[in-house]
Amino acid sequence: MLRKTNFENVPMKPQRVYQCMNNAFGKDTCYVSTIGLSQIAAAQFLHVYKPRNWINCGQAGPLGWTIPAALGVRVADPTRKIVALSGDYDFQFMIEELAVGAQFKLPYLHTVVNNSYLGLIRQAQRGFDMDYCVQLGFDNINHPEGNSYGVDHVAVAEGLGCKAIRVHKQEEIDPAIEQAEKWMAEFNVPVVVEIILERVTNISMGTEIDKVVEFEELAASHADAPSSIAASMLDD
Repeated sequence: MLRKTNFENVPMKPQRVYQCMNNAFGKDTCYVSTIGLSQIAAAQFLHVYKPRNWINCGQAGPLGWTIPAALGVRVADPTRKIVALSGDYDFQFMIEELAVGAQFKLPYLHTVVNNSYLGLIRQAQRGFDMDYCVQLGFDNINHPEGNSYGVDHVAVAEGLGCKAIRVHKQEEIDPAIEQAEKWMAEFNVPVVVEIILERVTNISMGTEIDKVVEFEELAASHADAPSSIAASMLDD
């Protein structure tokens, strides 16, 4: 069984985002993430090759941990390639800490996968036929082109002394990462790459290892999961 990642949907599915990240980032990349559907999906899809290159809070539940943790990794290792990953609410929870990165010149790349939802709580409520007060979207009068996704993370990041760019399609991810790396080299500050996702995606999980529920179609060929290390076996 191999999970499909090569979706063409716009707004994007998170699976395609992680496929693009696997293609864009090398084996020396250190990922920092916290909790939520973004972290669970990242642990399923992202390739991590070396010890201490998956920096995670251990499911302790501290929303907002990602930014200060990424800054801490940068202080501990000024040369490490750091890519932080947050959902939109984890990012909002301590977004003000980006100013610390700008103040003390602590550059790293922060990928924000934005579905404008508390996705893990929404998915957990499915068993109770609920979808109650976990949506984060609203019509932002200062960001009308935001399609009711609420907070303008690009504007907030820039207001805190950092650089940011927004992505809507998979074809835009590589150029955005390239631009982010140029900005980090030029300005020596954190750079945010916000990727707009579809509002609702359920991520594979279950109560036991043999009771995992799959919500998306599985890969039938190498083309369905081209960045997967095991994908070549599908065509044998």
